[in-house]
Amino acid sequence: MMRSVFVAAGVAAAAVTLSPPASAQDQPPDKWVMYCSSEGGKDCGAQATIDGNSLLGQFLVMRYSAAYNKISVVGDGQGVQASIQVDSNPFISTSICGQGICQFDDAKSAELLQQLRTGSQIQVQLQLQGTMAGPFVQSLKGFERELQRAIQAQRGG
Repeated sequence: MMRSVFVAAGVAAAAVTLSPPASAQDQPPDKWVMYCSSEGGKDCGAQATIDGNSLLGQFLVMRYSAAYNKISVVGDGQGVQASIQVDSNPFISTSICGQGICQFDDAKSAELLQQLRTGSQIQVQLQLQGTMAGPFVQSLKGFERELQRAIQAQRGG
């Protein structure tokens, strides 16, 4: 299950590849993993497939890209707005969505990353056209370790 999408960020379009390692079935739900892609240039990141624990089988993929320093959320459908809340901080939202992916701008990604590094859990929700996925809760246990692995891999270490 490989998803390659192009997200317009300002004027330039950045190629972002979101793919759980091998396939969604191979990545345990609710666990942070480090993943690298070489499609469109090397991009390593820390990501989690967040299971909605519903009979509908809903899930979201949240990813931090070390190559682009961006946080993104992918769901099954056309996203309109993604929102992430770390612990009791306010939700941070983005409407930069296209091709099934919502991406946070540089400032919001930096703010969220700082919160993610010190927080204990997140709530993620994705507003789709006509429906809402989430909010789904995810522990941040293991995020910092996988983030450090991704940064090292991105640097070639």
